[in-house]
Amino acid sequence: MAVNTLAHNTAQPAAGGAWWQRRWTKFMQQLGVSTEPAALRGLRVKRLEVQPGLLQAQVVERDNGVTLVEVRFPTLSDVQWEGIINALGSQALFVAQLLAGNMPAEIEQVFTDAGSWLLPATAAELEQLCTPAGGKTAPADGACRPLIAAYVQLGEMVTEDPWLLLRLRGRDREQVLAALQEKRNREVQVLAVQSAPPPVQPAAEPAFYTPPLHNAQAETAAVVRLDAHIADFWGRRKLLEDVHYHLAQPAVELALLRRLGPINTTDDGNAAYAQLQAVYHRVTRRAWDMAFTPDEELIPDESDPAENNG
Repeated sequence: MAVNTLAHNTAQPAAGGAWWQRRWTKFMQQLGVSTEPAALRGLRVKRLEVQPGLLQAQVVERDNGVTLVEVRFPTLSDVQWEGIINALGSQALFVAQLLAGNMPAEIEQVFTDAGSWLLPATAAELEQLCTPAGGKTAPADGACRPLIAAYVQLGEMVTEDPWLLLRLRGRDREQVLAALQEKRNREVQVLAVQSAPPPVQPAAEPAFYTPPLHNAQAETAAVVRLDAHIADFWGRRKLLEDVHYHLAQPAVELALLRRLGPINTTDDGNAAYAQLQAVYHRVTRRAWDMAFTPDEELIPDESDPAENNG
């Protein structure tokens, strides 16, 4: 599993980083960790790693040398994570933000609603250890200066990458996104199955022979003759009156013909192309005249010299 290591970080905070910075400061206050600059004087975090449920750091102190710091976070069980993934997956906005690489601030409430927590409420839920160079490992409290430096450094990392908080709870970014994507794929498959039309069942063949009907003339009489529907061939007049149309000259003249081009590059092909142009022009003019000529007026038919010659 990938490990985050940081000695000094000067990158710009990620989107939403200011919110997570304030949240981490509140978390340290809940643990009783001092956030005063004087508490960090003479300290330097040489190395810091975030692993599932574990924070490890090497802190160099000017007077006491190197101190190893460990903070163990209780991880969530697979059942708890499944509940959180289901809760996140039920919110389309959360899924979109997470798949885009952003962690919404509301995710903490999702953990709470699922019966868990993203950040512990008290230091009693954590196991904090400090091991001075050449010394003995001992439990640490908020007053341990190397521990303060490790928490502050982790806060800077969380500001840029809030996904580290999920890793402390047992799942890294790739695992959470893979679980969300798998849940999303399952839901799409279920919807596809539900929306699919039912399979067509073949008609069952009769078990016995059925003789044909002898009264075919009566059966034909029951069918309405087609010529009785001539008036409705183009649709009901009421429906046709509701049809609205807009007439306008074409924006590009002979657009379709120009796109197709001549049939071939021979003289006959060019001649046919010229004749088609003349036909398109004539049809367009006649359609335009018919559209704006009163019904009682007759439009004289145009004669095509090419047709007369042909």
